[in-house]
Amino acid sequence: MESQELSIKANKVFMEEEEENQGTATTTTTSDRCNFAELPWHVILEIMLKLPIEALIRCRYVCKAWHDLLLDPSFAKLHHGSTPTGFVLQSSLFPHGNSGALYLIEPQEQEPSSIIAKFNQFPYLESTLVNSCNGLICSCDIRMANPIYISNPVMGEFLTLPKGETNPDRQFVSGFGFSAKTKQYKVIKYSEFAEIYTLGTGAWKRSERVPPARHRSLFGTFVNGALHWLVKLPNSSVLIRCFDLENEKFQTIPLPSSTFYHASFERSSLGILGDCLCLSSVVASASSDWDIHVWVMKEYGVRESWIKEAAIKYPSPWEYWWSPECVKVISFLKNREVVLDCAGCLVIYDVEQESFRLLKPNGILLTHVNATAHATSFVSLKDIAKGDDGSKVLKF
Repeated sequence: MESQELSIKANKVFMEEEEENQGTATTTTTSDRCNFAELPWHVILEIMLKLPIEALIRCRYVCKAWHDLLLDPSFAKLHHGSTPTGFVLQSSLFPHGNSGALYLIEPQEQEPSSIIAKFNQFPYLESTLVNSCNGLICSCDIRMANPIYISNPVMGEFLTLPKGETNPDRQFVSGFGFSAKTKQYKVIKYSEFAEIYTLGTGAWKRSERVPPARHRSLFGTFVNGALHWLVKLPNSSVLIRCFDLENEKFQTIPLPSSTFYHASFERSSLGILGDCLCLSSVVASASSDWDIHVWVMKEYGVRESWIKEAAIKYPSPWEYWWSPECVKVISFLKNREVVLDCAGCLVIYDVEQESFRLLKPNGILLTHVNATAHATSFVSLKDIAKGDDGSKVLKF
């Protein structure tokens, strides 16, 4: 139904544009027109939904009809369900002096992967990438706890959140996610107590006090409507602390009941594979110095559903990019290759061949990057941050 209504609207815009062109053009003939323009709009819409992001970004500038089609909220909803997951990278030291830029990467099952967009006009290039949710990116200044930004780089929009109460002199953790039940986007940050910001409200609200713990990562992993952190309590026990975005309460998630307890807290990290919570741990191995065990929780919240999805062999010979303390699983590709963030270098591991290769989009070696999985979306922040935030959405 949405696609039919969208086609009708786009066709109307196209016809109006044609009438304007006929009123101003003096030499245009039928043969001069592109054959693509003769297609029915429902066919054009189907083609648009199958195009890679890089092509769609260019299509916005072809004509007014295409521009309005791609920016229509109905198209954003249809496109979001058909978009493959890529990556967003924030580089602190990129070749050719492009420091601090943000890159959208579309991974391929065979090289080369491609940079589909580069954004070096962000107002927060000195901030740190927190995480991504539904095509929106959260970034913050981890030194000052403020400001925090929410943006959609493809739409060229960003929102600066007001300052909260979190003391910048204390270490704080944060995360960004979406509650499917309440249809709200929320940001949380906490040190001694939690602060929650719901997009559209214009203000932070204080929540419960948070028990002390050492966090493996400052930024939460969003899955199943909750943000997750791997933490070590004062009694040295390790667990997964999560914050449910619907009821705004902290809970705990059980760890695998197997060999994880022999893994080092400092050599473990959380992630997301598909729609499941993922845990990767660098552990001692009898056959090599270290292996990376990748666990996936197939049924959320159920300890018995943890399965070992992969055991990644230690790279041999020693690679300059390898650091057991800094290995994080980013994603699985369709051919079962695993994308890893190794101390700021993106590496692809071939499970069948037991081999590594550096990810080089556009043939460029990426170093000193911060990476997170990202599903590009054409959803406008103005449609999300209504209420007190709607008028504060800016363009970059």
